[in-house]
Amino acid sequence: MKTNQQHFFSSVFGICLPLLLFSVFFIILPGTIRAQWNDNTSENIEISGTIVADMQQASTTDGKTWIAFYAQNGGNYDMRAQLIDADGYKLLGPDGVLVGNYPSGSATFVFSICVDASNNLIITYQDERLGDLMAVAYKISQEGTQLWGNDGIVLGSGLAPYPAALSNGEVAVAWNETNSNTLKIQKITTDGTLAWSTPVQVTVGSTKTTRGQVIANTDGKFTLVFQKRGTGIYSTLYAQMFENSGTAIYAPLQICNQTSSAARYYSIAAEADTTFFGYYSSTGNRFNSFLQRINPDGTIPWGMNGSNFNTNTGTNDYYQGETHINLTPGSNYIWSVCTFSNPNQTQYGVYVQKFLKTSGERQLTDAGKVVYGVSNASDYQGGDLALVSDAPMFMSYNSTYKIFATRLDANGNFVWPGNRVEISSTTATMGNPKMRYGFTPDGPNRCAGTWTEKRGLNYKGYAQGISIGGLIGLAVTTQGGVPATITTNGGTLQMVATIYPSTADQNVTWSIVPGTGMATINSSGLVTAVSNGTVYAKAIAVQDTTVADSLMITMSGQTAQPPTVVTLAATGITFTEATLNGSVIANDLTTDVTFEWGLTTSYGNTIAALPSTVTGASPTPVEASLSGLASETTYHFRVKGSNAAGIRVGEDLAFSTVGVGFNEMSTFKVDVYPVPNNGIFNISIQNASEITCTLEIFNVLGLKIYSSKITTAKGKKIVSVDLRPLPTGPYTIILNNGESKRAYKMIVN
Repeated sequence: MKTNQQHFFSSVFGICLPLLLFSVFFIILPGTIRAQWNDNTSENIEISGTIVADMQQASTTDGKTWIAFYAQNGGNYDMRAQLIDADGYKLLGPDGVLVGNYPSGSATFVFSICVDASNNLIITYQDERLGDLMAVAYKISQEGTQLWGNDGIVLGSGLAPYPAALSNGEVAVAWNETNSNTLKIQKITTDGTLAWSTPVQVTVGSTKTTRGQVIANTDGKFTLVFQKRGTGIYSTLYAQMFENSGTAIYAPLQICNQTSSAARYYSIAAEADTTFFGYYSSTGNRFNSFLQRINPDGTIPWGMNGSNFNTNTGTNDYYQGETHINLTPGSNYIWSVCTFSNPNQTQYGVYVQKFLKTSGERQLTDAGKVVYGVSNASDYQGGDLALVSDAPMFMSYNSTYKIFATRLDANGNFVWPGNRVEISSTTATMGNPKMRYGFTPDGPNRCAGTWTEKRGLNYKGYAQGISIGGLIGLAVTTQGGVPATITTNGGTLQMVATIYPSTADQNVTWSIVPGTGMATINSSGLVTAVSNGTVYAKAIAVQDTTVADSLMITMSGQTAQPPTVVTLAATGITFTEATLNGSVIANDLTTDVTFEWGLTTSYGNTIAALPSTVTGASPTPVEASLSGLASETTYHFRVKGSNAAGIRVGEDLAFSTVGVGFNEMSTFKVDVYPVPNNGIFNISIQNASEITCTLEIFNVLGLKIYSSKITTAKGKKIVSVDLRPLPTGPYTIILNNGESKRAYKMIVN
């Protein structure tokens, strides 16, 4: 376990937890549903009902999180695996799948995982199937299938195996081999067999090595960063790159001349054939954090040790401890997050630093950026460092072991209201701390944090998802918890959306997703029934549009209704022409549709819509083309629908034909692209002078779903808009400068 005093050089190479001397029995009820992300951060979700001793996690490229863990089973520690999707559903049952249950001995030893290009989980650990510790490897599919057989692959005697999925589909594993007491490397082929009759042995001259970390490079090559053994747990960091055949490309390369710890792994990343290593080491009585660059030719262009996280390394300066790095391929930068402490290691805090990939130059001053200052609150960073839009998102915990998520921008500033979001609200003590922290992306719009915690008699694994917008979740309910039904003709039902955490922006955008019936909903969440059947009332969080929830509403007792009509903005406006637009719901009665138009709200003109007749219970787009209009003239119009139950007209809208001023095509040009799109689109504005206008977007029901003020100088401005997820159909974009409007049609498919 890691306590405040043990945080920097805690020993995790040997025994992790003593064997618990009792058994636990579980009853799984038939038909148990899968868990989902819990909005209650005092509960979270259990990764497994079993006792969990150690845990590792890794993300997939298809939006899921793999978790491997030692589960106590009577007198043994079994290896199990769980897969959680972006919605928090446990995909491999309530307790995950059994990977291996060979004898483990009375202790657990360090193990490691990775994910291959097919999103299978590679687990490497050690068991005592042959009496002594043997390094073994397993591959598990997302369906829980043992792809290398129920017994996995035995690499050889030893422990602490560390895998990497290579670019050619093979897997390279380094481990501490027992007989030689040094690192060995073996490769597993794509068909699950050992590639080399004799593993590659890694030494520095005649000196033994330990704690090898493998990272994949191009063309099946890989780099090993490892530690030359010293006295006790003291070691020195080295690196060596290998061809896919196992042939070394260069001799062991020393990358640090300070003391590292053979009791831990550090943080490693690669881009193509260049490897980056984030670590901390000791000199004298203090610890310093570094980022080292290792070139494919076996050189370290940033010099011995690499680039300092913080250049304040005097005796009384803050110590720089546990460090995690990450990079976005193609970016110019590498990010690092580091836990700092006072020299007595009684107070802690969290800093970030941003480095240039080429030179190692620090971008956030030579001192780094203070995220949470060193104080009695003692904030520690836990788990891996994730990147969102090439900026940090990470997990931390404080002296009470409450756990938080934080997202920063490209300058290291807070992104979310309130700076950070609590994802585990329970507390713990140093005697029974939370442990085994993990944090990785869980799909493109969410991250997942994991940890072990003793909430009762035993330690179990827990997980919590959080969106990149800083939201735990969103729940749609009815006001007062009444049944989600409407039984009166044209009746209403008030919906309520609650966003977690409570400190988040509680504003949402409401919409109706049709089922077998039809209804409307206003901007306050009031649903009005239109026809019998079911619909879904959907709320999308304004703070983070990737977070949404919906509730099914059942409607009965609805009789014939007049049509529901909505006037939409005119499009295709020129000097003498325009297209009128609208949306009509026939409410299951044949409905005739026309447009009324003219110079005033008295209209005076009628034109048949296209289509002129609408049926069914879904919104139908309608339009009509006008020509022969006067230039630089304002016209009013509205859509009109008539069926057996009555006549309804939409609200009045106006447009101005092109002339001078805001609507003149020669000085003000607008383009919306691509059309159609998936909810992501651009608006290009080109004008001859500075303008300020309001950009508004309306759905087919006439509800405003987006609003933003735009100021452009002379020239061209491109506004990018992301409204995913949006229902398919037509939308209207309106630019309004306070004197006149311009409208454009957009289609989402």
